[in-house]
Amino acid sequence: MREQLSSKKHRRLETGRSRMRRFKWIEWNLQKIAGHALSADEVEAAFDRVHVFRHRRDGSFEMFAETPSGRRIWVIWRYDREDDEIPDVFGELDEPDMFVITAY
Repeated sequence: MREQLSSKKHRRLETGRSRMRRFKWIEWNLQKIAGHALSADEVEAAFDRVHVFRHRRDGSFEMFAETPSGRRIWVIWRYDREDDEIPDVFGELDEPDMFVITAY
């Protein structure tokens, strides 16, 4: 299975520090978004134009956002972290990759 990581800079409003936003793309989620006529670049860009953001019961997130072309989409995603990961109690580790489950 092909795996692709991509990064985009974004700002953390609460700290003012610039961080890298990283996405984990595999063939499975790339095919899911392609089935809705979306590309990875469009979905990643939508994270900069979020209108509605909600935490879901299963630990994932859903957001209503806008692509650069103006198309409004729903994106379901989660942080890609292992269950046995050591907690970052000092806040020094990078944020985990973002795994897009689907977008439509």
